[in-house]
Amino acid sequence: MNYAEVEEYLFDRKRMGMKFGLDRVRCLLKDAGNPQNNYRTIHVVGTNGKGSTTALLAEILHHLGYKVGRITSPHLLHYRERTAINNVWIPEESVIEFVELFRERIEKHSATFFEITTVMSAWFFQKRGVDFVVAEAGLGGRLDATRLLDGECTIFTGVELEHRRILGYTEPAIAAEKVAIARAGSTLIASEQKPEVEEVLTAAEKAGNLIRVRPEPTDLSPLPGEHQRHNAGLALSAALMCSGCSKEEVYSAFEKSCKTFRWPGRLDLHSGSPSILFDVAHSPGSIEHLIEYLKKNWKTPVPAVVGFLEDKFWKEMAGQLCEVLNPVVTTTPLNERSLPAITLSEQFQDIGVEAFWRDDIGEAMNLARSIQSDLIVVTGSFFVVGYAMYHAWQNEWIALPEKGMEQNQLFSSHQNVDSYHQADV
Repeated sequence: MNYAEVEEYLFDRKRMGMKFGLDRVRCLLKDAGNPQNNYRTIHVVGTNGKGSTTALLAEILHHLGYKVGRITSPHLLHYRERTAINNVWIPEESVIEFVELFRERIEKHSATFFEITTVMSAWFFQKRGVDFVVAEAGLGGRLDATRLLDGECTIFTGVELEHRRILGYTEPAIAAEKVAIARAGSTLIASEQKPEVEEVLTAAEKAGNLIRVRPEPTDLSPLPGEHQRHNAGLALSAALMCSGCSKEEVYSAFEKSCKTFRWPGRLDLHSGSPSILFDVAHSPGSIEHLIEYLKKNWKTPVPAVVGFLEDKFWKEMAGQLCEVLNPVVTTTPLNERSLPAITLSEQFQDIGVEAFWRDDIGEAMNLARSIQSDLIVVTGSFFVVGYAMYHAWQNEWIALPEKGMEQNQLFSSHQNVDSYHQADV
């Protein structure tokens, strides 16, 4: 099999959807030799900020001299970015090797897309001899495939209502699902939460004998926004707890990380004519952060390209955005759970925002760019922002990132947009 065939095979596995339970992952990990037992793992769970916190912690540990595996999801630009060591994506040949070695057992266990990716990451990290793995949970925690990586520390970034049918219909219920990823006797790093969520964390501490640690306060962050200083404090605290290095060494590595860290698609401004701000804001909380940033740094309203998945709080988010975005070009995410562009356009029009719609993301970007403005905002689903960034690069509206991605191969495997029909996690 070549890489394109392997990637198609993997994406075909998402047709199986999400399946509850950990037995398939447990069996596949055993078949792979339980690679997770050969390094130390730190879990990251929550609603918003998981990816940023995961990537920043991996960067800090790397600056401390460790070889660090990183698991994130979903991917923004390329499937291989989900699995990285010291910020370098898993190579194509390793993806091919894993699928060829374990295809029979993948099918025997009926493993899903996300389960396969989790076990492949664990296997790859063992082969490359990593010291640490920082693993972002895909969905929840208690039944998430990454739980079986058996972390010694769990970072909880906070909680909002999401995936209610799966995780629960209240914030305390969702929080309980997420922190249940933590193994008995391990460390839980979490800032002060709402009283009802605090009760859940306290109960989890008692039941699991968890050691609760409040995050280290910091005014430094490599990404803009107050919420990113919160995420940075969480990452810093985990490094202090787990690295075995002195406080001075950790703070020095943290300061270096704030200068070297790149994490595309998160309040990610690319200068140009016009400039383009990419932000994967797909929950009311993350939309609030985007609004705060725009009000602080730009004269609003500004034009935008927006697209959401239909199972998100899209009406509420449209209502939030109406104060900073106008006109809006809505578009349809490249995902089977996409909200049709015309539906979102009608919602914006109903609340007084001038709105147009284009199903095709590239056409939506072209239309937004024709509107006279110093800035275009591209926000919503990963499945909009990623392809919009690709389209902007392809048309030479933006330059490739300076660091944090493989510049020569960033979009090389995107021979067609089918690569973007990715699983949610």
